[in-house]
Amino acid sequence: MQALLLEDDESTRTLYGECITSAGHKVIECDTLESAYTALRSHQIDVLVLDLVIGDSNCLSLAQFAGYAAPDAEIILVTGSGRFAQGEVLSEYPGINWMLHKPIAIGDLEALIEHAARRSAKLN
Repeated sequence: MQALLLEDDESTRTLYGECITSAGHKVIECDTLESAYTALRSHQIDVLVLDLVIGDSNCLSLAQFAGYAAPDAEIILVTGSGRFAQGEVLSEYPGINWMLHKPIAIGDLEALIEHAARRSAKLN
């Protein structure tokens, strides 16, 4: 399984990337929206782990684009912001499968990655 990870904080990106690779999956790490769009266009992606706030922007347009570029991919949104505090992003953006609030329990991310891997294996 291949994951696209978008996180602009280097230490957090490293931690999440290690979580994904230690589970035996490939990860493409991105720190900007532009690099994430490029990766999504040029690779088969099975799961996206997206930080909601990237610089002065957010990743919601990327999540919507993923619905076209990788329609079977699972999307995990991670946020430290108060926006969508009640999880309403899941109904407003139907392509997003899960939402985790920072600081996240790394075990929660591992469980969601494994769930996405099982689903991806069934589809392929």
